[in-house]
Amino acid sequence: MKSEKRDSILSGFDFGILEDPDFREDSVREEIILPILKGLGYSPDRPNRIIRSKRLLHPFVSIGSVTQKIQIIPDYVLEVNGRLAWTLEAKAPTENILNTKHVEQAYSYAIHSEIRVPYFALCNGREFILYHVSKPQPIARFDMRLLSSFWDNLAKLLGPNTVLDYDFKLAKDFGLHLKRLGFHNYSSLIFPDAPIAFIGQLADDHYTFGSGIKVNESDTYAVSFDFNSKVVEELRGKIPEKAYRILKEPMTNAMKRVHFADAIYRVNVDCRVGDTLQENEDEIFLPLWINRILD
Repeated sequence: MKSEKRDSILSGFDFGILEDPDFREDSVREEIILPILKGLGYSPDRPNRIIRSKRLLHPFVSIGSVTQKIQIIPDYVLEVNGRLAWTLEAKAPTENILNTKHVEQAYSYAIHSEIRVPYFALCNGREFILYHVSKPQPIARFDMRLLSSFWDNLAKLLGPNTVLDYDFKLAKDFGLHLKRLGFHNYSSLIFPDAPIAFIGQLADDHYTFGSGIKVNESDTYAVSFDFNSKVVEELRGKIPEKAYRILKEPMTNAMKRVHFADAIYRVNVDCRVGDTLQENEDEIFLPLWINRILD
């Protein structure tokens, strides 16, 4: 985009009006977001289409014994050449759009089975924040008064000519997935029949095993279950006695690991979403911490 067009997108807009209590979410949509979307190259018509208030069936909600068709409605879904590309949520200038329930809400729209896009964004008129579903931190964040300075990068990420230039795979770590959905607020999550093919000891009082969880027909997530020596005691009788004894031996400098080549053992797990992201050269993941092994 030529610099004169870039600089004209919100030219003349008085950001002082954001302090007016009557300037609310609908004003952010009309006065700020719509000019940005049009500037990026989207319109109400195909091929680069702005879809307003797309109705989605809520994937989680049931009431009593009868499933209710509860609908959720993202503010904007952007479409390029018949493919959904990214979502955008508008919020009032008084709303915090970083690390809040609004991020969880926007993430749930992006991963919804009827949408499935890699990018989701939030804008409250003061800030624009862009996320990728597989990354825990924003990939772009800027003050709206500096839009012209960030425009070229924004257009490269979200413009119709480039936004589909990705090899999209849904976020594969289940712990991060649960955190994004708000389940880190729960102290107890039950997973029946969690399969154990190996157990590793990472430190004196830190053990782990990994597994896979199939969320639906197309999405399988990797999950890491971490736990302490108290939980090892609770595994006795549920894994081979030889493996249990190896895990109870004092740890040397090397990481200890026991494999179950003869079978996959299954346990009922009471756990919670962990607090600390783990990272290696291949991935970022958030382990689930086991509270206890259930009978």
